[in-house]
Amino acid sequence: MQRLWRLGPGEVAWRDAPEPVIRAPHEAIVRPVAATTCDLDVMILRGTTPFTAPMALGHECVAEVVETGPEAAGLSPGQRVVVPWHVSCGACPRCRRRLPNTCSSFPPGAMFGMDVGGDFGSFFSDLVLVPHAAAMLVPLPRGLDPALCASASDNLPFGYELTVPYLAERPGADVLIVGGVGSVGLYAAAYAVAAGAGEVLYVDTDSDRLARAERCGARVQEGPPPRRTPRTYPITVDASGTEAGLRCAISSTEPEGMSASVGTHWGDVAFPMREMYAKGLHFYTGRGRGHPNIAAALAYVQDGRVDPAVAITDVVPFAEADRRLAAPAMKTVFVR
Repeated sequence: MQRLWRLGPGEVAWRDAPEPVIRAPHEAIVRPVAATTCDLDVMILRGTTPFTAPMALGHECVAEVVETGPEAAGLSPGQRVVVPWHVSCGACPRCRRRLPNTCSSFPPGAMFGMDVGGDFGSFFSDLVLVPHAAAMLVPLPRGLDPALCASASDNLPFGYELTVPYLAERPGADVLIVGGVGSVGLYAAAYAVAAGAGEVLYVDTDSDRLARAERCGARVQEGPPPRRTPRTYPITVDASGTEAGLRCAISSTEPEGMSASVGTHWGDVAFPMREMYAKGLHFYTGRGRGHPNIAAALAYVQDGRVDPAVAITDVVPFAEADRRLAAPAMKTVFVR
């Protein structure tokens, strides 16, 4: 089989790799049928992260089940599934607390598509071995287009996670999103609007992303993030990847409000701790939980409240991944 590798700046190539073999009863082998780039992948491909080549890429996909072990209950060959990017067991205390992103059965950070905690395979590949498949794989709801849902492994449910649970606690609250990295901020805007936020303000410097956010129903503001917005918001999201964007989100959050950051900050940043303390800020950053939010995020897609196409730049054949990812767009979906 073949697997896609980033070999250096602007250099992406397919390489031969051994086909996976089921060795444990809980495993399954899947074949990606629609795979796409996470915002982090795009940053890696553009050379703006500390990650070095060579490295295999790809941790967002909808796949087709090819083969299952005897304990992969509920799965059958030909079934379409979302493959979460976190590798997890589904049974440890952390997984039972709906925290598969911190599964204690695998090394910290274990994931597909990067050599973090070990090489677990990558989704720009012909085949992928999935451990604890019955716990990990999420069936794709009938009628949904795999290409539309390729980002359900990570970015799509992350946009849900950054907004919908907080709006459940604060119905009708206004939301500020500071964009800049890529698709997650757009998905956060789409879910915030769909979940009944009052006003969703999306701030970015990129005209294409601003137009996409406006199509979601957000009010947009073009330009670099200000020190703080003229008014404060109960819920803010930093999806900027910059210290200025993070500072804007924090400083624009109202007292006892919730501010969350997508991350992608590649060094220490200064926090306005006195300000955060004075107003009792609630702050979250992390890689997202992934699996626990996939079905809920897809429910919004299935009933038409959220259209993932808002962040998709193009859809092309799987075999073109090496050429297209040498100079990646925000979110190209590759399909078989």
